Amino acid sequence: MVQLVHVSTAYPRQTDLVLRDVSFHIAKGENVALIGANGAGKTSLLLAVTGILPICRGSIFIDRVELSKHTARAVQRKTGLVFQNPDDQLFMPRIYDDVLFGLRNRGMSQEEAESRMWKTLNRLGIEHLVDRSPSRLSGGEKRLCALAATLVMEPDILLFDEPTVFLDPRARRTTLSLMQTLSHTKVVATHDLDFVHALCSRALILCHGALVADGDPAVLFADSATMAEWGL
Repeated sequence: MVQLVHVSTAYPRQTDLVLRDVSFHIAKGENVALIGANGAGKTSLLLAVTGILPICRGSIFIDRVELSKHTARAVQRKTGLVFQNPDDQLFMPRIYDDVLFGLRNRGMSQEEAESRMWKTLNRLGIEHLVDRSPSRLSGGEKRLCALAATLVMEPDILLFDEPTVFLDPRARRTTLSLMQTLSHTKVVATHDLDFVHALCSRALILCHGALVADGDPAVLFADSATMAEWGL
């Protein structure tokens, strides 16, 4: 479903690599955690998978189709990224407009777009927020609305960047419960190891842009000495 083959990349006008020769394969339906200290390359990897951050070397395949400038639009329809900061996704006057934004850009009819919107909002239990301004929502509400704006596009693969950061315990539990109901292939970049244990059967560990471990979270996290070497 998601495959990286010897992928390296750097940000524009920078020479230091943020990903270094990273290779792995994620099967359909897997819940995979992406673990690493700050600056390890977690967000960069998510941006590379979505085609936002171009790669320097290697190949990325989404559902067996290689990501390139010629396939980017089709491949990107299969992926949905929920950013760490919901304010990076919610920028319209109302949640109604934010959730419809991507569908309108695809040229979908108003009737079909609104039907999808209401289905998604109802699924997440946030239909009452539809006419609210993002600026007047709590952190947990913003995250749910950002997720709605992603889910409404019906991607096959969901990528989450720190989905529990700054959430209070109740909002964290709500987020976990919702993510457990989603059948999508999921890649979750997080520092929340308890969240990983509850959601993911596999963890990829990055250190200075390199993939240093891939396996069962319970096994990987049990080795405290090695975790400390990785900055965790």
